[in-house]
Amino acid sequence: MNTYREPAREIPVTHAVDVVVAGGGTAGTAAAVCAARLGLSVVMVEQTAIPGGMLTHVTHWLSDFANKGGFAREFITHLRDSGICQWPYHNLFRTALYLDELVDASGVRHLYLARVAAPMRDGDGRVCGVIVESKSGRHAVRAKVVIDATGDGDVAALAGASFVVGRESDGACQAISLSHLLTNYTGPAISNPDFLALLDRAAASAGNHYRIPYDRARIQTLAGTRQCIWNGTPHVCGHDPLDAASLSDAMVALRRQCREFHDTLKFHTEEFADLEFGPIAGLPGVRESRRMLCDEAVSYPDAVAGRRRPGGLFLVTQAIDIHKCHEGEPDIYVEKIKPYHIPYGALLPRGVENLLVVGRCIGGDHQTLASYRIIADCFAMGEAAAIAARAAIDENRTPRQIPAEQVAAKMAELGYEQ
Repeated sequence: MNTYREPAREIPVTHAVDVVVAGGGTAGTAAAVCAARLGLSVVMVEQTAIPGGMLTHVTHWLSDFANKGGFAREFITHLRDSGICQWPYHNLFRTALYLDELVDASGVRHLYLARVAAPMRDGDGRVCGVIVESKSGRHAVRAKVVIDATGDGDVAALAGASFVVGRESDGACQAISLSHLLTNYTGPAISNPDFLALLDRAAASAGNHYRIPYDRARIQTLAGTRQCIWNGTPHVCGHDPLDAASLSDAMVALRRQCREFHDTLKFHTEEFADLEFGPIAGLPGVRESRRMLCDEAVSYPDAVAGRRRPGGLFLVTQAIDIHKCHEGEPDIYVEKIKPYHIPYGALLPRGVENLLVVGRCIGGDHQTLASYRIIADCFAMGEAAAIAARAAIDENRTPRQIPAEQVAAKMAELGYEQ
């Protein structure tokens, strides 16, 4: 491989804080806001222009909030009371504005359109901040505790933590999706079977053999709107979410599917003749990539047996929900589980000190990941990481040295069912 030797340079430290959160998605926003509310100084680094990640770019469906307290309960209560959520669906655009309010009110210093390029290490090898690349150039954020909320475990992997990718049998990851707003639809809601039949008729009329990429579609207006449809049917398989070229190819293929879906409906059905092509989300729905090897892990047997552990942080009740990994497989596989604990050790990547991971990259397996990657559970992970960071700073210890029972007790005080 050809290489280029970059000249050594000094990087300015633009921020020195208690906590830096790498990633401002679902888990990252919760971690940042909760840490700031606990009195810590916080910088949140987010590669897109708005907070929320999958919550504000991909999914308008919410679940697994019933047994949650703290930040998760506050969030869902506000969405319901304000009309942003008409259970179980929410308006992603209004949700983004609400997250802005929470981040600003908490005092978090947000850095948008910025990405973490590398971890910083102190003389003892502990993670002590991150290197950021942004419109300000290359600069550093020094922190007492680092929370990796990138979804892909980028900071942990760059710090040398071990990980696995995809399902155990072949390394394949769940399909990547893309969401797309369609406007000017004034018709009624359409059930999944009726909509699939309508698409079959449209494909016959078009003579294009159109087949929907994800067959769970149904038509209803986006919460709080009269004429907008949030379309999440574009799905692609076989693309590597950790490879820049492959992920770029996936985005192009997904946008093509958005166009095909729109054109088939608009030009080949009476029901959607007035349909208009709206904005395409700027962030893909990556369901699976790295899973860090952590001090503890949750597994499929834990989920089906409903395993509870001493010091478990909170309970997951969401079913396993696996989207296809290869074309030809069923679009989705769903399996009910029993409520199981997320252990504190699943947030602690092996061999790396002073770093917590939250979101889909925690310690787990392919099947159970498809249960705990849900919005409410990512919120809960973020809040648990904030609690651990506060304790670590107060006691001059690393997060690994904080007893799981101590964090779990705080979660229970906030109303998380144990």
